[in-house]
Amino acid sequence: MNHPSEPGRGKRSPAGLLRSSFFLASLLALMPAAAGAATWVVPGFSDTAVVPGLSQPTDFTWTPDGRMVIIERAGYVRVLVGGVLQEALNHSAVTDDGPSEAGFLGIVLHPNFATTGELYIYYTRTGHCPIAASPNRCNRISKFTMTGNTIAAGSEVVILNNISAANGNHNGATILIGPDGKLWAAPGDSGTGGCKAQNLTPGLEGSFSGKVLRMELDGSPAAGNPFLGDATKEPRIFAYGFRNPFRFSFRPSNGALFAGDVGEGTREEIDAVTTPGGNYGWPTFEGTFDPPGNPACPSAGIPPVHDYPRTVGGSITGGVFAPSGYGSTTDAYVFGDFVSNTIKFLQVAASNTAVGGHQDLATNAGGPVSFKTGPDGMLYYAGYFTGQIIRINPPPPANFHTVTPCRAVDTRNANGPLGGPAIAANTTRTFTLAGQCGIPATARAVSVNVTAAEGSFAGHLRVHPGGSPTPATSMLNFNAGQARANNALATLGGTGSLSVHAGMIGGSVHVIIDVNGYLE
Repeated sequence: MNHPSEPGRGKRSPAGLLRSSFFLASLLALMPAAAGAATWVVPGFSDTAVVPGLSQPTDFTWTPDGRMVIIERAGYVRVLVGGVLQEALNHSAVTDDGPSEAGFLGIVLHPNFATTGELYIYYTRTGHCPIAASPNRCNRISKFTMTGNTIAAGSEVVILNNISAANGNHNGATILIGPDGKLWAAPGDSGTGGCKAQNLTPGLEGSFSGKVLRMELDGSPAAGNPFLGDATKEPRIFAYGFRNPFRFSFRPSNGALFAGDVGEGTREEIDAVTTPGGNYGWPTFEGTFDPPGNPACPSAGIPPVHDYPRTVGGSITGGVFAPSGYGSTTDAYVFGDFVSNTIKFLQVAASNTAVGGHQDLATNAGGPVSFKTGPDGMLYYAGYFTGQIIRINPPPPANFHTVTPCRAVDTRNANGPLGGPAIAANTTRTFTLAGQCGIPATARAVSVNVTAAEGSFAGHLRVHPGGSPTPATSMLNFNAGQARANNALATLGGTGSLSVHAGMIGGSVHVIIDVNGYLE
């Protein structure tokens, strides 16, 4: 039995274009707040809709050169290039997104993406399913090849088929490359009841259901898996006994896999999946509760790290561990609940045990369905209902330091890292400000005056943390030949850098950045 608001239920129209600023909103509001922005319970947190205008986004990632790649449930891949969304793949004709939680659900890049352009997508397919119990629908993991900003549908190579999708729900669907370089996936139990999550027999319907799978990059069983050599057990299984492990991630400090497992009627749970061959209890156990009336399936029931009742929330979305700089949530497990529409965090000890209970971080979160740490060291999540990819901005640093006003960047000067050339139309330049003008490597944000000068055409500048996606909103607009400036408190990327994107129909524009202070 599912909650009627679990991810993927029903169709929604694309969200309208929404606007927000990338700056630390608690200190400076240069732009109107984005409609539908979360309400942040912990003081100082804010958010920025870096990609608006999506339709039911379910997952996202970044290419090595900083492009964001986003999947939409109906079977589309979008690429954010220079702040503009492009369609990379339309696979909707063969994607089954009709029932409940089906469709394009998970994406991850191949480790050699930079040279091969290969990536993996977990999705629900119409037809071509060898499972006798669900001949017209199954989940599969396929490898595609991206060339430039386009993915050819004909490049599809099926990595793993035969993943039960009988009811179209409880599909799990996270796929990641683990710290061990292997391909990991976590299908749900397909929503038809019974003991599928406990079924380890290879080749049967449900042998992948309610499991965490560990594979080589070609989909074959990974070396070191717990059931290799046992002909009675599916060799891709790393752990089992899950209902719907909707999103998992690896803890950066120790590589432990943390998964959010959606409950049925009583509890939502967070599991540390660290025991090879471990049984995590479903359907005998739901969280720490043994629900009456469930099938008497064999179960040793490794208990969760944390669980909470359905009076608190009704569909957990597994999260990630917050990077440094996130105040009270640093190194805490940040996750969501789709039904209560909240973002929460849980302190976790180095031993992977919970420290106290979870706390609310935000409400009205727009339907959080996927959390990621970006290449800029910032937290992001996909808002399913608002049609956005949203950056979670941490509280501003407490200490502001003034510096003698100093010109850090002037592209009118000779060519160099902080000088010329001018920024060409629709391109981005990244400037490392740490170490310049008295700005230390520990600086998190800088107080700047940014000037656009000698532009060939009218245009705008989008300023954002180095290494982060180009936002959809501009910092300042200018006319051809006009010099125009704007003050801002700008967040730095993890390397102490700031990126500037010039939006123009052609030509170039000079940029001057003057610094008068910083936060750390």
